[in-house]
Amino acid sequence: MYTYIEFNQTMADELVEFLTSETWSFHGQENPTEESIRKNVANGFYNENGNQTFWIVDNHSKIGIIRIFDLDDPICLFDLRLKKKVRGKGMAKHVLHWLSAYVFNTYTHIIRIEGHTRSDNLAMRKTFFNSGFVKEAYNRRSWRQSGQLFDSVGYAMIREDWENNTKTIVDDHFPY
Repeated sequence: MYTYIEFNQTMADELVEFLTSETWSFHGQENPTEESIRKNVANGFYNENGNQTFWIVDNHSKIGIIRIFDLDDPICLFDLRLKKKVRGKGMAKHVLHWLSAYVFNTYTHIIRIEGHTRSDNLAMRKTFFNSGFVKEAYNRRSWRQSGQLFDSVGYAMIREDWENNTKTIVDDHFPY
């Protein structure tokens, strides 16, 4: 279905084109600049120091990227960006399934994958839910973007749930 090609620094021009060709409404930097992207590439933001990035490819066309970070820790995070023309078609669910399998099979020390999104990003929240990720946090005024503060929601996939194809819901009945 989709293929994943690991990013390397020789692909910097393609990355600049990809990230500057659209507005990323639910990301901290909605309109990254060529300068900031090239600086991040040079500093290993995409493929060094516990970071790994993959192009998401469909029919030989690069339609998205997924950046995984904190891979040296037992808990990693990720950033997913899909071209506008392919959003809303269920693709992100497949990407999160691939992500979980890739991380847990490749990095045996990782025990959980975390993802965060703005509370008003209902499509991504539904994707997390439909991909087996569990909502664990609602953070008020915690997502800084464009000079504003938005609420955010945190989700996680733990290794045990992934291995057993289960979904352990957080059950905390304490008011404090």
